[in-house]
Amino acid sequence: HTYNCTVLNALGTASKELMAFDPVTVTVSPYEIPTAGESFSLICTVSLAEGDSLIGAVQWMGPDGVPVSRTHQTKTNIYISTLEFNPVMTSHGGEYICQATSSAGTMMDATLLTVQIPLPRNSVSREPDASVILRHGDNLTLTCTIQ
Repeated sequence: HTYNCTVLNALGTASKELMAFDPVTVTVSPYEIPTAGESFSLICTVSLAEGDSLIGAVQWMGPDGVPVSRTHQTKTNIYISTLEFNPVMTSHGGEYICQATSSAGTMMDATLLTVQIPLPRNSVSREPDASVILRHGDNLTLTCTIQ
Protein backbone atom coordinates (compact mmCIF):
# COMPACT_ATOMS: atom_id res chain seq x y z
CA HIS A 1 0.00 0.00 0.00
CA THR A 2 1.26 3.47 -0.86
CA TYR A 3 0.22 6.58 1.03
CA ASN A 4 0.92 10.26 0.35
CA CYS A 5 1.22 12.67 3.22
CA THR A 6 0.91 16.29 2.15
CA VAL A 7 1.27 19.35 4.39
CA LEU A 8 0.09 22.71 3.13
CA ASN A 9 0.52 26.05 4.94
CA ALA A 10 1.29 29.72 4.18
CA LEU A 11 4.97 28.90 3.59
CA GLY A 12 4.31 26.23 0.95
CA THR A 13 3.64 22.55 0.43
CA ALA A 14 5.62 19.47 1.44
CA SER A 15 4.83 15.89 0.44
CA LYS A 16 6.14 12.49 1.46
CA GLU A 17 5.25 9.08 0.03
CA LEU A 18 4.95 6.21 2.50
CA MET A 19 4.88 2.51 1.68
CA ALA A 20 3.24 0.05 4.10
CA PHE A 21 3.63 -3.70 3.84
CA ASP A 22 1.42 -6.36 5.29
CA PRO A 23 3.43 -8.48 7.72
CA VAL A 24 4.84 -11.80 6.69
CA THR A 25 2.47 -14.74 7.28
CA VAL A 26 3.83 -18.06 8.53
CA THR A 27 1.80 -21.30 8.62
CA VAL A 28 2.95 -24.66 10.01
CA SER A 29 1.20 -27.86 8.92
CA PRO A 30 0.04 -30.65 9.09
CA TYR A 31 -1.88 -31.04 12.32
CA GLU A 32 -1.54 -34.82 12.60
CA ILE A 33 -0.37 -37.18 15.32
CA PRO A 34 2.35 -39.46 13.94
CA THR A 35 3.30 -42.85 15.34
CA ALA A 36 6.83 -43.40 16.66
CA GLY A 37 9.03 -45.12 14.09
CA GLU A 38 7.36 -43.51 11.05
CA SER A 39 8.75 -40.80 8.81
CA PHE A 40 7.07 -37.46 9.54
CA SER A 41 7.48 -33.88 8.38
CA LEU A 42 6.35 -30.45 9.54
CA ILE A 43 5.96 -27.92 6.72
CA CYS A 44 6.33 -24.17 7.16
CA THR A 45 4.84 -22.00 4.42
CA VAL A 46 5.69 -18.29 4.27
CA SER A 47 3.51 -15.72 2.48
CA LEU A 48 4.76 -12.20 1.83
CA ALA A 49 3.19 -9.00 0.65
CA GLU A 50 3.81 -8.10 -2.99
CA GLY A 51 7.22 -6.46 -3.34
CA ASP A 52 8.44 -7.76 0.03
CA SER A 53 11.27 -10.28 0.43
CA LEU A 54 12.64 -12.54 3.13
CA ILE A 55 15.59 -11.43 5.20
CA GLY A 56 17.68 -14.51 5.91
CA ALA A 57 16.35 -18.05 6.02
CA VAL A 58 13.22 -19.50 7.56
CA GLN A 59 14.17 -20.65 11.08
CA TRP A 60 12.81 -23.62 13.05
CA MET A 61 13.00 -23.75 16.84
CA GLY A 62 12.48 -26.97 18.79
CA PRO A 63 10.82 -27.77 22.11
CA ASP A 64 13.79 -26.47 24.08
CA GLY A 65 13.64 -23.08 22.29
CA VAL A 66 16.94 -23.78 20.52
CA PRO A 67 17.19 -23.50 16.72
CA VAL A 68 16.82 -26.89 15.03
CA SER A 69 19.90 -28.22 13.23
CA ARG A 70 19.89 -27.51 9.49
CA THR A 71 20.57 -31.24 8.87
CA HIS A 72 16.89 -31.93 9.67
CA GLN A 73 15.58 -29.18 7.37
CA THR A 74 15.00 -29.09 3.64
CA LYS A 75 13.78 -26.25 1.46
CA THR A 76 11.39 -26.73 -1.41
CA ASN A 77 11.92 -23.08 -2.25
CA ILE A 78 12.64 -19.88 -0.34
CA TYR A 79 9.04 -19.78 0.96
CA ILE A 80 8.66 -23.41 2.11
CA SER A 81 10.81 -25.11 4.73
CA THR A 82 10.31 -28.72 5.81
CA LEU A 83 11.42 -30.15 9.14
CA GLU A 84 11.95 -33.88 8.69
CA PHE A 85 11.89 -36.64 11.29
CA ASN A 86 13.09 -39.99 9.93
CA PRO A 87 11.98 -41.71 12.03
CA VAL A 88 9.95 -39.61 14.46
CA MET A 89 10.44 -40.64 18.08
CA THR A 90 8.47 -39.87 21.25
CA SER A 91 11.44 -37.74 22.38
CA HIS A 92 10.70 -35.38 19.44
CA GLY A 93 7.41 -34.34 21.04
CA GLY A 94 6.89 -30.71 22.01
CA GLU A 95 6.25 -27.29 20.51
CA TYR A 96 7.95 -26.40 17.22
CA ILE A 97 8.10 -22.82 16.00
CA CYS A 98 8.72 -21.64 12.45
CA GLN A 99 9.89 -18.03 12.14
CA ALA A 100 10.42 -15.80 9.11
CA THR A 101 11.56 -12.19 8.85
CA SER A 102 10.90 -9.71 6.06
CA SER A 103 11.28 -5.96 5.74
CA ALA A 104 7.73 -5.73 7.16
CA GLY A 105 8.61 -7.58 10.36
CA THR A 106 9.00 -10.98 11.96
CA MET A 107 6.19 -13.51 12.29
CA MET A 108 6.02 -17.05 13.60
CA ASP A 109 3.64 -19.96 13.91
CA ALA A 110 3.83 -22.86 16.34
CA THR A 111 2.52 -26.39 16.43
CA LEU A 112 2.52 -28.97 19.19
CA LEU A 113 3.96 -32.27 18.01
CA THR A 114 2.56 -35.27 19.88
CA VAL A 115 4.00 -38.66 18.97
CA GLN A 116 1.95 -41.74 19.78
CA ILE A 117 3.52 -45.02 20.83
CA PRO A 118 2.61 -47.98 18.61
CA LEU A 119 1.16 -51.04 20.29
CA PRO A 120 3.35 -54.10 19.78
CA ARG A 121 1.84 -56.81 17.61
CA ASN A 122 0.00 -59.54 19.50
CA SER A 123 -0.04 -57.32 22.57
CA VAL A 124 -3.73 -57.92 23.31
CA SER A 125 -4.92 -61.22 24.74
CA ARG A 126 -8.30 -62.36 25.98
CA GLU A 127 -9.66 -65.09 28.22
CA PRO A 128 -11.19 -67.37 27.30
CA ASP A 129 -9.14 -67.50 24.09
CA ALA A 130 -11.54 -69.82 22.25
CA SER A 131 -15.19 -69.70 21.24
CA VAL A 132 -17.65 -70.27 24.06
CA ILE A 133 -21.23 -71.48 23.76
CA LEU A 134 -23.60 -69.82 26.17
CA ARG A 135 -27.22 -70.43 27.03
CA HIS A 136 -29.67 -67.75 28.04
CA GLY A 137 -28.93 -66.77 31.64
CA ASP A 138 -25.31 -68.02 31.65
CA ASN A 139 -22.65 -65.68 33.01
CA LEU A 140 -19.35 -65.09 31.28
CA THR A 141 -16.42 -62.96 32.32
CA LEU A 142 -14.17 -61.74 29.52
CA THR A 143 -10.70 -60.49 30.41
CA CYS A 144 -8.65 -58.46 27.94
CA THR A 145 -5.02 -57.76 28.72
CA ILE A 146 -2.79 -55.27 26.94
CA GLN A 147 0.89 -56.00 27.48
